[in-house]
Amino acid sequence: MTTRTDRTAAVRIAWAATKLTRAGRHPIAIGRLAATVGMDPAEAHRLMDLMGFVIRDGLVVMDRGSRPGPARAGSDRYQVDLFLLAVATGEPVHADSVCPATGARVRVHFTRDRVLSVDPPHAVVAASRLSGIDLTLGQDYVEALVCTQFFASKEAAAGWLLENIDGRVLSVPDYLAHTRRMVAALEAWPTI
Repeated sequence: MTTRTDRTAAVRIAWAATKLTRAGRHPIAIGRLAATVGMDPAEAHRLMDLMGFVIRDGLVVMDRGSRPGPARAGSDRYQVDLFLLAVATGEPVHADSVCPATGARVRVHFTRDRVLSVDPPHAVVAASRLSGIDLTLGQDYVEALVCTQFFASKEAAAGWLLENIDGRVLSVPDYLAHTRRMVAALEAWPTI
């Protein structure tokens, strides 16, 4: 079991690693990551382990093939959120998924700044709350969410919401806007 402080620090250092590695394209030395965030290398290593990052030969490695997904049972480890990747790299992202409720194909294309296309137009993002994470931006609290999957509509996601009581269902533009607020809170941390 991890503390709330550990979880929050782990999410913040994971964000720094995502940016510094350009979403996994360029592994970074754990010592450099630690220095960048103002942390002891051993503590940075522990927190990166907590978030599921691989450290091989002293380098932080990201699985660039990861898809949005829930935490694995019994684990604090989360898969990569495509919206966070777009914000981290500044590059456009194209997501092509199948709605688990209807079987309809869901296609979403977005950049760090805006949604370029959503098909079907009423597709939504099912997002899980990262429990025990506290992010503040000035006076405001920003809920830490991670995209788990896309649904063809809010109605199609109703069953998912019943099974995920802490989950949220947002339109694609609303989720991108939320991700940008979450990133602003992550970057407001004094040592990033």
